[in-house]
Amino acid sequence: MYNAYRHIAAAACAVAIASVAMTSCKGGADNKGAEAKIAFDKAQNALNNGNARECISLLDSLDSRFADDTDIMKQSMQLRPKALMQITVEDMAAADSTVNTNKLMLDSLKPLMTHVNVPGTEGYMLKSSMVDPAFMNKTGLSPRVSENGEFYLVSSVNPAGGLRHWSVSAVVGDMIATTDTVPYDGTLNFRTNNSEVITFTPAGSRGIGELVAAHEGLPVKILFNGQSGRTSSISLNAAQVDGIATAYRYALAVNEMRDATINRDRLNARAAKLREQIDATPVTKIDTEKTDN
Repeated sequence: MYNAYRHIAAAACAVAIASVAMTSCKGGADNKGAEAKIAFDKAQNALNNGNARECISLLDSLDSRFADDTDIMKQSMQLRPKALMQITVEDMAAADSTVNTNKLMLDSLKPLMTHVNVPGTEGYMLKSSMVDPAFMNKTGLSPRVSENGEFYLVSSVNPAGGLRHWSVSAVVGDMIATTDTVPYDGTLNFRTNNSEVITFTPAGSRGIGELVAAHEGLPVKILFNGQSGRTSSISLNAAQVDGIATAYRYALAVNEMRDATINRDRLNARAAKLREQIDATPVTKIDTEKTDN
């Protein structure tokens, strides 16, 4: 009889332990479901308050923490395209603003520019006051804008006196910017008689354009740097400084407007896809039984 009672007691104990374990597991699941609901509500509130980027950040965290919660994942999938749409709309507004700002800039600068045709190759634009048919017969710097809107510089040293220059620097106060180095090749860097002419790349010219445009009104000295360490220098007058600044700003506006237009078209395409995604997504509600018990 004693053994029988022992078996009954052991069985009862096992049932009790199992019951406690099941209750504990259920309680853990309920807690996790509640945490998921709170996390989702934070993301929803962020979007409602106009902070779509914070919403996306919260959804990323939610998706990582509660990937096994099917209901919350469905809700996340429905909310994410709405947040992305809001971000896209904001970015489109910024792109529109950039396009409009640079259009105004170009409208004001274009009348100041002149297009120069070059037989056998592409032409260029520069400020009208900088047009000089005798440019290569003297020492100076010609700021130009290519047909595709890139700012670049052409230097001329005449008489060169064997300087063999291969780069140019602009000195403004205690600041200096230098072009890339262009070794003699007979094309970009060519010499004839006592004249030296170099066409610098847009990337190599950008530093001087940016420096002069940012400090217009200050004196500018141009250094023509020779391969052997020798230099020749000139001081630019106000019209020449303005010619560099105007050409640089014109090219900058062309490029920023073009890039913003491309970006706006890309954003419009993204917005169209997001609208389709939002319209095609059925509304799913979170199973409140997971969190109400």
